[in-house]
Amino acid sequence: MRGIIIFQSKYGATRQYATWISKALQIPAAAAGEVTHAQLAAADFIILGTSIYIGKMLLRGWLEQQAPQLRGKPLFLFVVCATRGEKQEKLNSYVVQNMPAQLLSHCHRYFYPGKIQYSELSFADKLKVRAGGLMARLMNKPLDISDFNRIDETLAAPLVADVQSFHQNQNP
Repeated sequence: MRGIIIFQSKYGATRQYATWISKALQIPAAAAGEVTHAQLAAADFIILGTSIYIGKMLLRGWLEQQAPQLRGKPLFLFVVCATRGEKQEKLNSYVVQNMPAQLLSHCHRYFYPGKIQYSELSFADKLKVRAGGLMARLMNKPLDISDFNRIDETLAAPLVADVQSFHQNQNP
């Protein structure tokens, strides 16, 4: 398979999913800033991994810059965030609001839960979490800001299966 996994991670959950998918498919994974134009050009398909940070995909800027090279290539996007899986409308809105429109039509989407470990957050992120919790209380909306870790290797199985199916259909 000539594919590549390109990801951007802030606290490690997205990197962990990229590592698991890389191992399962035996294709390379690289942080967005390390990927060359030659690697993009050589790939038959691209798996993109990004976390969501205050409603923004960390990979957003990179996607905008690379959109011409990505156009027309099959894309498999996995998004890692704290938003619960049953909130599909909200999850899909992250993609629509953050991804260049010309890439949406050939992008398969997968949503994975992430993690927050308060002690590992930067000072600025700790302040943002506290401010978000305070705002939620003022609006009478419960917001759980306690630590959690919901990353799970088995959740990547549908993406892995879809990529394998794509590869088999391209190389009968």
